[in-house]
Amino acid sequence: MRLTLPFLPRTNGSATAVVDAASSSRLSDETLFDEELLGRLRRLVLLSRRSMAEGLAGEHRSQRRGSSPEFADFKSYSQGDDFRRIDWNIYSRLDELFVRLSEVTTELTVHVLLDASNSMDWRGDRETPTKFTYARRVAGSLCYVSLWHFDRVVIAPFGRELGAPFGPSQGRSHVVPMLQYLSRLEPLGQTDVATSVDRYVRARRRPGILVLVSDLLSGEPEQLREKLRELRARKWQTIVVHVVDETELAPALMTSGEPAELLEVESGERLRLTPTAPILERYKAVLTEWLADVEAACTDEEAEYIRLQTDWPFETLVLRMLHERGVLA
Repeated sequence: MRLTLPFLPRTNGSATAVVDAASSSRLSDETLFDEELLGRLRRLVLLSRRSMAEGLAGEHRSQRRGSSPEFADFKSYSQGDDFRRIDWNIYSRLDELFVRLSEVTTELTVHVLLDASNSMDWRGDRETPTKFTYARRVAGSLCYVSLWHFDRVVIAPFGRELGAPFGPSQGRSHVVPMLQYLSRLEPLGQTDVATSVDRYVRARRRPGILVLVSDLLSGEPEQLREKLRELRARKWQTIVVHVVDETELAPALMTSGEPAELLEVESGERLRLTPTAPILERYKAVLTEWLADVEAACTDEEAEYIRLQTDWPFETLVLRMLHERGVLA
């Protein structure tokens, strides 16, 4: 028997316990983004393994050579920028270094596929955000960095079908609408990761950076591997951000030994069991194998795999991990 997460515990036949445990992010007063986080993001840059240049105004280097007289914008100087593009007139007035952007600097296209299924709108502890809240923070952070550096951004939420997207948008003027879009985003019911990825990619003519943010509780690792293989063949750079809840990894409510009823939050299926030691050991073994298979599928198909827990401090640990894994610099 394979257990599917997340299940919500219900004890003593009380349906109220299910409702309480399943408190939605919409019922809490959680703030998705604050000024401290946004201030950190302004100092970061999204990295690309490949050249995916296709426009004019971004801050990423193109494979094209030579210079262009066509001025596009300014950006703050950072280590690695061509010092010959420093605008010394601005420096004399403001005592700060700015670089002139032109046609030889180009933008990336960043596509964020955000899992908005019911299984994401769940948390095992009231002290932690839901996976959906955490995933929106991840998506918003990557899109904020991209828009700040003039990359083109698309956010596509999905359940069983693709939802109404944000973008494509480009430039800093779209930062606030992007954050408002994510703050207002609602869950979309059941999910189908493989089908949603397939539909999205087939509707795009040019590859870019695709960031899949999901708990991956849909299908099997082999189905994920197949889609990642197709993305690699189509020249997409793929980043898989796997969002998990600590309760899924170590279900503390199942250790009491008392009978429990588990509710599958998307399909409504129920399972009654008594969590004995052998059942818990089997659960841990299946979970460990599943996590290893998911990571192996990503590694084998050259997709960056990053697993994040919703109890990890976002502003410090998560941003540092994204930096160490070469997603942000």
